[in-house]
Amino acid sequence: MTPDEARSLGRAIRAARMEAGLTQLKLAVAIGVKSPWISAWERGQSQPTAYRQATPPAVISRDQLTAIAEALDCTIESIANRAALSAATRVLYGLEPLGPARTIVGGQRFDLTDAEADRVTDFITGLIAARDLR
Repeated sequence: MTPDEARSLGRAIRAARMEAGLTQLKLAVAIGVKSPWISAWERGQSQPTAYRQATPPAVISRDQLTAIAEALDCTIESIANRAALSAATRVLYGLEPLGPARTIVGGQRFDLTDAEADRVTDFITGLIAARDLR
């Protein structure tokens, strides 16, 4: 999992937690971890600063993500679908890769993450604005 994917997954967990109306502490108690772990995961880190090791493990395990989803009364899929995860990362969590390409630019289909699609949109908007300035 890339650092960008980890941050995206963390934002998705945070959004689901807030929609469920839980604090980090309540979620931590529900899944049996200390609240700094929830904070670290939501920031896309492998573990809280106080627990850092020389070689950190994967950002969040499938079991941990399953526990979070159950505590938030949702599914892993609903959390993962909010995050910009690659097909490899989705498979790592036991999820199906996203379906066919969702972004069409100039009549061609591209399989882009939401972040990549936003960058393409910004680029195209810039090109159109530059053309109109002439």
